Amino acid sequence: MTTNQQQVGALLKAVIAKGVETKDAVPTIKNLIEAKIFNLSDLTEENVPSSLDPFIRNKLLPKKRGNGRLKGASPTKRFKSSADTISQPPVTAKPETIVINRSPVLTLWATIVAKNLYTDLDLSEALTLGSAAAAQMAKSKGTSLGIYEKDVTQQHRDASSAATGETYDVLGMTIHAVKTDSGIRATANGEIQNPNKTWNHLKKRFQDSLGFIMERMDEAAKAADGQEELRASAYRYYMHIRPNIPDGTKGWGAHGRLETSKLSNFFDAKPTPAV
Repeated sequence: MTTNQQQVGALLKAVIAKGVETKDAVPTIKNLIEAKIFNLSDLTEENVPSSLDPFIRNKLLPKKRGNGRLKGASPTKRFKSSADTISQPPVTAKPETIVINRSPVLTLWATIVAKNLYTDLDLSEALTLGSAAAAQMAKSKGTSLGIYEKDVTQQHRDASSAATGETYDVLGMTIHAVKTDSGIRATANGEIQNPNKTWNHLKKRFQDSLGFIMERMDEAAKAADGQEELRASAYRYYMHIRPNIPDGTKGWGAHGRLETSKLSNFFDAKPTPAV
């Protein structure tokens, strides 16, 4: 591993240790590196990149004390206060292309697939499965590129979670989940996924196009000839629509073009029948 890769790896671990989810960590460190910040101890209110997500910025900056407790405390209270009022937004924009990285595309498609495969799930529950799928994919890809070290301890925790909770098959991945007072919540890297945080992330990334993209993806999922075909071809569809980015570490967190004309064409993702 080169010195640059070591710096990136160390920064990535530090960002994740601050509570930033895996799918958000990659674009975050790219913003930090572009601002010449290679250590979180060097990050201040004055030099924090303006492109950094405000929620993530608050996680990374040193906490300010007020009224005797840390700013941003009581994460459990925030999580429980989020009512399940998430619903698909209306179609307000129909762009031909969207410049975006792959993670939110995977998150949204995995959410749509989960909602169509497991019809008893509401959108909030499906969003946690989509978030977990993206986190699992990012961890696997990052490990293969040498950005993450293989975490045997986490594998044991995931195995324990699988033995005591629910499991779902989404895009060929086994997603672990638990039942909470708010409904089914998927877990990833030992953390329960927050649907509202995932939803806000998707709204930020897709902006006014979110309703249109969701509608097209849902049309694609419903074009499958039943749930078994959707289950078998869902990942191939993602490979068909995902933005093109450079190979290897250069493509890690990079943005590419999502061609919306491909979104409804689920049949392009089906395997060719044997003759």
